[in-house]
Amino acid sequence: MDGRLSAQAGAIQTGALSRVGIGRSYSALVLALAVGAAGLVSPPIALLMLAALAAFVLMKSASVRVDLAPLAGPAFAAVAVGAILGLASGVGVLFVWRMWADANWSVREASRLAAGAGRPAETAWRSLAHAWLTPLYGLTLVAYTAPHMIAGLPLDLPHVPIWVPMLAGAAAAGALFDWALRRAADWRLGELAAAPAAHLLAHHLVFLVAFGFGVDVSAGIVALMAWRLAHAAPLHQPSFTAVP
Repeated sequence: MDGRLSAQAGAIQTGALSRVGIGRSYSALVLALAVGAAGLVSPPIALLMLAALAAFVLMKSASVRVDLAPLAGPAFAAVAVGAILGLASGVGVLFVWRMWADANWSVREASRLAAGAGRPAETAWRSLAHAWLTPLYGLTLVAYTAPHMIAGLPLDLPHVPIWVPMLAGAAAAGALFDWALRRAADWRLGELAAAPAAHLLAHHLVFLVAFGFGVDVSAGIVALMAWRLAHAAPLHQPSFTAVP
């Protein structure tokens, strides 16, 4: 009997944590899209929203700390490239680094959620390759439409031919369709790991809306920053004190 109660308590705890993860993914997505939409209408309002979110995270989360060490390499590369090719190319280096850093964080977060849900197969690099293709498509599209202006600063990337974003977009669409089909099959069988699926769905939507549709790079950047800040906000953990 004790074994059954322990298993039931474990299932309740896992389900509650999964619901918390799903809620966080969707709330972060809504917040990112709201800030990005504000960036399209009024960039100062979007920056104000972003600053308010950053202040909230710093005040409410005791675990958040600013680590400047990882910034040294990208900053040096941006300065070096900017000194040789100009300010716009230096800003482009920072943009590429920021996209890679955010995509890398998101993939690692999806792997962590899948491992916590007991789905080790979904932590393999092949299972998460689709998560890299959407940011890659967005990056190639930004490079194709370069140069851009971001908060008054020029941004330039090597101009690629049209077939590069077309090829990247086709690869991303195929991988995304395959992932969605697999998750639909898991849902039909009652085996869907909801937390990592919700995170990856938000991941694809954020990168596609921010950079994949070619709307506005500045609005896309503030949306991506808001998405990361929303995940850094303190998480309200469920209480299990009433579980027998």
